[in-house]
Amino acid sequence: MRYSDNIARRKGAGRKGSNSPAAIEQRMKFGVLTKLASVLQAIILLGFPQRKRGLTAANEFVRLNKDICTVTGDAVSVDYERLLCANGQLHTPEVTVTYSAESQKFLFEQTTTEEERNNSADDKVYAVLLESNQGFCRLAELRQRGESGTTSVTLPKRWEKEHVIVYAFATSADGKLASKSIYLTVEEGA
Repeated sequence: MRYSDNIARRKGAGRKGSNSPAAIEQRMKFGVLTKLASVLQAIILLGFPQRKRGLTAANEFVRLNKDICTVTGDAVSVDYERLLCANGQLHTPEVTVTYSAESQKFLFEQTTTEEERNNSADDKVYAVLLESNQGFCRLAELRQRGESGTTSVTLPKRWEKEHVIVYAFATSADGKLASKSIYLTVEEGA
């Protein structure tokens, strides 16, 4: 008793987590996805504007990407072609990418698409460069969806080109809607 209140103390009862192989595998996948979410933090805040109330963008990212990880022994591999760094109902943009080894630049070629529902001319198109080996990420705003043309992005000096993965997605002009992100195959240019 203290000041007319009953106070009880109890020693904490350690971790009750399961050590079954499935639980260990799940914790390994979750760890990798959480690390990816922190690397892509600025991108997923922009790419997941529509989500259930109470869910953060990182929670939505992990929920949608929980099936892209594979555990073999003590290693976790990520299928980067299936990774979603944005999700929504807008149409995906039409973008291709070429890498110029001479200038060490990525050249993004964007084509205009016909305006329709979930596809407005003033939608913003973005490119995501993810360096998977060192955990670096860069977001590049390309053009509006109604424009066509080429945008270049320089490869940062510390990045290894062979580990760079490229995605593209679009958001509405006000940022309240997004498209699914698409994995872009990098063509080698002259």
